[in-house]
Amino acid sequence: MGQVLARPKNRQRVLLFILMLSFGWTVMSHITSVGVSQDRRDLADRIRQRQEDLRLYEEQHAILLRENEQLQQKKEELIQELLISEGHEELLATLERVRVLAGFTEVSGPGIILTLDDKPGFKIGDNEDSIVHDTDLKHALDILLGAGAAAFSINGNRLVNASDLKCIGLTIRCNQQRLSPPYVILALGDPIRLSEAIEHDQTFNFRQMPGIDLIVRAQKSDRIVIPAYAESDNIERFIDMLEVVSP
Repeated sequence: MGQVLARPKNRQRVLLFILMLSFGWTVMSHITSVGVSQDRRDLADRIRQRQEDLRLYEEQHAILLRENEQLQQKKEELIQELLISEGHEELLATLERVRVLAGFTEVSGPGIILTLDDKPGFKIGDNEDSIVHDTDLKHALDILLGAGAAAFSINGNRLVNASDLKCIGLTIRCNQQRLSPPYVILALGDPIRLSEAIEHDQTFNFRQMPGIDLIVRAQKSDRIVIPAYAESDNIERFIDMLEVVSP
């Protein structure tokens, strides 16, 4: 009789153990879920904060660029006034010609707007030919130069002899500025010749094939404006190793 009574008690203990185990598992799952949800919210908040910081930095950068352009323009006006007041008109004309040839002045005229962009929806692990590299920008510039282009800019940065293009992670550095796609190249020259040179290039035609899908788009324009080289007031750092050899 005692053994018969012991069995229900044992069942109760087992059921109670299973119930407590299930309850503990449920509580732990809830705590883990809450922790994961909190981590996700924290990560989302950090991403939003970084995006806001980036937006503010970009606005500040744009303001500083405009201020630099205004100061540069003021400096040029003062130099011009000084040379004219001292009777150096011929020297002023020579200086202006040198500045134009060096890329230190804004220039405008007919040309093309060439856009290079990554494959839409590109993901890490996809074909590397589907994204724009520094070599692609250099290749485009070589094509345009061979077709008679007289001046270039990339995403608002004037290219001169001192300019350099280099991949830095997922961005490309140009004139100390990090650029991200799409890359918009302005090229001054004959719009028809420049656009045809891009359209007939075998490398870019191959890169636009299905499966690679690099974006290469050339748009002809009657007037484009290419800005002056932004670092023209600090050109000494590029020529500090040059020496004048005495005859």
